[in-house]
Amino acid sequence: MEFFDTKNYEFNTESKDGVYIIHGFTNTTYETRDLAKYLGKQGFYTKAINLPGHGTTPEDCNRTKFTDWIEFTEQGVAEMSSRCDNVYVIGISMGSDLALHLSSVFPLNAAVFASTVLEFKDYLGPRILTPLFHRIVPFREKKLSYPKAVRDKLNYFGYKVWPMSAVNEMRKLTNKVKRELHKIKCPALIIHSTKDILSLQSNISIVYDNISSEIKEKFIVNQANHNLFTKSPDQELIFKKINSYFSQFRRN
Repeated sequence: MEFFDTKNYEFNTESKDGVYIIHGFTNTTYETRDLAKYLGKQGFYTKAINLPGHGTTPEDCNRTKFTDWIEFTEQGVAEMSSRCDNVYVIGISMGSDLALHLSSVFPLNAAVFASTVLEFKDYLGPRILTPLFHRIVPFREKKLSYPKAVRDKLNYFGYKVWPMSAVNEMRKLTNKVKRELHKIKCPALIIHSTKDILSLQSNISIVYDNISSEIKEKFIVNQANHNLFTKSPDQELIFKKINSYFSQFRRN
């Protein structure tokens, strides 16, 4: 089965309650389309898009700068703000980093930060080796990031490799976003799974403790993996939680 989607999605385009949904690093709208469809049925206008360098090729991803991701998502939220009365942002993994940035810039009704990656599990690789060697070793197989016992049983979403120049750009993005956390004031829902083997649990408190939101909540699930919005025993629970959370902050 191909865990890859080149398409962008919009649902319920007449609604004035807009939700902008951002997928994770090297992933595609494959991991966000179910959520977009669900929230569309709940009365929201939803948009799930592929970021620059995503849904294409790893080579294309390696040519992308972190500022491209920022500019692209800022433009997307600005467009949504011009047509909607209420605007929300949801991000997962690196998409959560971008959602954090957007929350520091736009007056959002609320935001969801899921499976956030601000601290890397492997500090030495992304922080020290990647900046030095990403041009010499442009790709690394994803399965090498996992323990040997599980790597052949896992589904690899999006690209089968890590584009290493893009990993270096993600590192720069995390540095920028960490400095901006204190500027975030909108209601925030932080979602993480205890089974996540890609994002450290410490990322939960990095976000929760450093944002300035007066209304903030942690929602921890136990059966989903890093890709919280795809099929799992927790999927419906997560979707319902996001819907009820956002519904509190609709302004007429």
